[in-house]
Amino acid sequence: MTVQREVMAVDQDSKPRLSVFSKMEKMIVAMAKADNENGIVMRAKRNLFSDQIQSFSGCDIVDWLKRQYNITDVKEACYLATNLCQYGYIYPIDFKLSSYTVKYDRSAEYRFQAPYFWPFRKDGTADSIKYAIYLQKRSLRNKQKHGLEPYEQEAFDKLLKVFADKKEFIEKQAREQVRMTKAGLYFYGHQVTSVSEAKKQRRTEKILLDLQERAFWRVHRPRPGCIQTMEEGPKRYFQPSQMAARRRKNKDTYRAEIKFLKKALEKPKPKLSKVLESYLTWNEQYQEYDPFLDQNAALPSNPWISDDTLFWEANDTLVKIPTELRVKKWAISFFNLMKDEQGSHEFEVFLSTEYSQENIRFWKEVEDMKHGPRSMIEESVNRITSEFLSNNAPREINIDSKTLETVNRNKEEMKGKPESLRYIFDPAQEHIYLLMKKDSYPRFLRSDQYINLKEMAHNQPIKKRFFGFGSGKTQIKRQTPSPKLKRRSTSSEREANSDISGDSPIHSITPMHSYSTGNLKDMDMKQTPSSSRSEHNKWAFPRTN
Repeated sequence: MTVQREVMAVDQDSKPRLSVFSKMEKMIVAMAKADNENGIVMRAKRNLFSDQIQSFSGCDIVDWLKRQYNITDVKEACYLATNLCQYGYIYPIDFKLSSYTVKYDRSAEYRFQAPYFWPFRKDGTADSIKYAIYLQKRSLRNKQKHGLEPYEQEAFDKLLKVFADKKEFIEKQAREQVRMTKAGLYFYGHQVTSVSEAKKQRRTEKILLDLQERAFWRVHRPRPGCIQTMEEGPKRYFQPSQMAARRRKNKDTYRAEIKFLKKALEKPKPKLSKVLESYLTWNEQYQEYDPFLDQNAALPSNPWISDDTLFWEANDTLVKIPTELRVKKWAISFFNLMKDEQGSHEFEVFLSTEYSQENIRFWKEVEDMKHGPRSMIEESVNRITSEFLSNNAPREINIDSKTLETVNRNKEEMKGKPESLRYIFDPAQEHIYLLMKKDSYPRFLRSDQYINLKEMAHNQPIKKRFFGFGSGKTQIKRQTPSPKLKRRSTSSEREANSDISGDSPIHSITPMHSYSTGNLKDMDMKQTPSSSRSEHNKWAFPRTN
């Protein structure tokens, strides 16, 4: 077989062709040379469909690669040959092979693929319509030789549903190709010029055409579990020709570019040393809060290396008592406080004590409107205006007249434009944000509320669950002394203490001590009516009937 090298016609709107395919094609052209000195020797196999089918084994191609490229490692040569097979430049004659891995033996025979079926050819694209026609053609032929495999039948059924409007076209094309194949007229290259030449074609060439076509689709539509080497990325939204037209510059383009460069010159440019210093300072400041950099930040247990979920429960959106690191992070900046929903809730509670709760309520309402649905924007604008900005509003915020005038002007200009209405309150929101940051935030950090939160978080080490026992909720570890075992009491003392009192370990306010490693406090311990047991047995579990 002689393979003529062809130059692939790829227009500028097609995807760029990788240079590795050109290298592989040069390699295939050198392998398929007719002379036995430089090319691979092809041998006829008597066990196959016909004596005229020429093929070569894995040993032949590996030996040629070792000799041609001075490869000493057999594994490296096998890997290169496997890539040629996976990309469809050579194909195995036996399609019952589970993979395209080329081995250094004579267990499998291979052939060179026709140049028409090489990857990234303009006229040999593997679109879904052609695949549906190919599967339809095989279903019309002898099912014993050309029957569809289960994954191909499933793909064919899906394609018929997708192309339901083109079902008749697919069937006509498949029947025409079957008819031309039987008559010996159909070739992908369309080089048959007369019926007389077609009748002279041998049965072997028809078999080779089926093998080449099946190898082509096995590369582009592999079976489940196989590597899809020809998988393409997302398609271009703009073609290169369209982008080139957009790059053509005119007067307006140059004016906009000059304006942009003037603004860039006016911006202050900090020194690189100052930028690096600020990055290092920021890293040192936030390192103790990062569970990936500091193990103490992932207490009580690291959920990335264990199945314990206490870390997520303790750092939930809203909890009764936040963790110590979470509370400390609020003191770093006002941004960290407002970013945390628990922190903004605590800050809102503090503002309610200072009778300035309307500030944070206004800020939250504007944030919800910015990220809310488009259909609710106009309604949100009217509600925010009537509640916070209008005269005699129930929660009127403290902003200057200039800011209020800017908001009203923006509202009139953007009327009827829902997307632009999202940002009309930005001047007022920025004013309120700076007011809370400079005035209310420092007082919050000095308030008793924040100090108490830090103390409660500090005195709340989260207990780990052992052996999966426990309710899974974070619990406060209270410092309670272990109950002392009393001496055996007399019958009169037992009668006197039979009533429910505060000294009973079951009904007492202070929690009892747990002697086991499990969280036994959550288990219900009921006292039996017949209290004839000693004080030692008071701590035992009740019997179950």
